[in-house]
Amino acid sequence: MNIACGIEYDGTDYHGFQRQPAAHGPTIQGVLETAIARIAGERVVVHGAGRTDAGVHASGQVINFHTKARLAPETWVRALNATLPATVVVRWAREVPERFHARFSAISRSYRYTIWNDAIPTALLARFTYHRAQPLAVDLMAEACRCLLGTKDFGAFGHSPEDASHPDEAGPHHCIRTMLVASCVRHGACIFCDFTANAFLTGMVRRIVGTLLLVGQRRLSVEEFAAIVQRADRSHPGVAVPARGLCLVGVSYPRELGLPGSSATTTTLASAVWPALAGVGAEPVSDEGPPA
Repeated sequence: MNIACGIEYDGTDYHGFQRQPAAHGPTIQGVLETAIARIAGERVVVHGAGRTDAGVHASGQVINFHTKARLAPETWVRALNATLPATVVVRWAREVPERFHARFSAISRSYRYTIWNDAIPTALLARFTYHRAQPLAVDLMAEACRCLLGTKDFGAFGHSPEDASHPDEAGPHHCIRTMLVASCVRHGACIFCDFTANAFLTGMVRRIVGTLLLVGQRRLSVEEFAAIVQRADRSHPGVAVPARGLCLVGVSYPRELGLPGSSATTTTLASAVWPALAGVGAEPVSDEGPPA
């Protein structure tokens, strides 16, 4: 059987998704393979749609694995959630065609980077946001995002394994990607930077956001940002922001596979977590209630 699962995790204490030598620390792939082996009684290899870096989170990661265990998808969900650490959760499971591969069958991936833009930091969201106290011009950041749309060389913001031997050279790179969505929107103290592409380079989203922050601080113009994108040269002032603000929120697949869409995997965060924290940073309300 080939089983696909939707995975949610807090990546703070993990050394990324991809399996590493034990001395490097725990990984998401490692804890998943250990849990599946305990349930199925066999060693399996887990494939992930996105190989997230150390400290990066996911609400919409998708994995698949082949197993001889004849368990129903709902049984896999219950058994894995009973076995995995609390920081890794299985949201859904489906039996998929043998040819399905979580990474290579994907059409696109979506990431969200969250900035907490307030003079006062937040304790409750500290593991999942990047705090910047200075005011940011989100309208300029959103305008700069339009320069990212389309098919182009994103070598200014990341690298691919094929470029490992010459990481600092200007283009051409093996870095051609198609950006389908790029936006920056403010909701209260939070700035959500959302990106959807057919694939992403290593470190790409975090360095894009770091460069957009320069635009938001008016230290870089939109025109200068556009020139950085066009040159595809890594030697520019934008630096990668910390991993903690980044979350893989969804992966899209051909409709005929019948897998839950990105909106289904992000509902838990949008409808449950955020309303519970909507009052973070708000002025306290008097015990006497609001004024008449």
